[in-house]
Amino acid sequence: MAYRKPEDVMLYFRGVADEDHDDGNCGAATQLSSVMLPASRLRWMNPTTDTALTLYFDSIKNIEGADDQADEITIADSVTLLISSNQHREVMSHLVAAINNSKTGFITVVDTVTTNVAGTTIDKIFSSPLITGMGGYTSDTNFTGIACVAVHAGS
Repeated sequence: MAYRKPEDVMLYFRGVADEDHDDGNCGAATQLSSVMLPASRLRWMNPTTDTALTLYFDSIKNIEGADDQADEITIADSVTLLISSNQHREVMSHLVAAINNSKTGFITVVDTVTTNVAGTTIDKIFSSPLITGMGGYTSDTNFTGIACVAVHAGS
């Protein structure tokens, strides 16, 4: 099987522990339980703490020009990963390599589910051994690690 073009690769993130709670809403409309985003929408990654790396994507809910404001800015969506201490560069390198070497076009970056729909205990999935979880997790109904903001900044 040939490698996929990076622009054809999809990245999957899920931050709930119980698959029964993967209903798209974790306390607010902008707090998603899971999301799959095209790698082509990834704009930048940066350290946010010693153990957190935030990935920013072109917004999936906003389009430029939606408010008809000349100076509006479309707000980026973000996913916050928890990582081993000060391993930001290595995790970024793992993600880029996974995107560039994908044969299926689908990468599970993070899936923190440990209980599936049948109630069976399953293992979490991380695309890098240096990823330890998702940021912003308090509970399955209060998870802020995936943020898809549906507003614009501008006058």
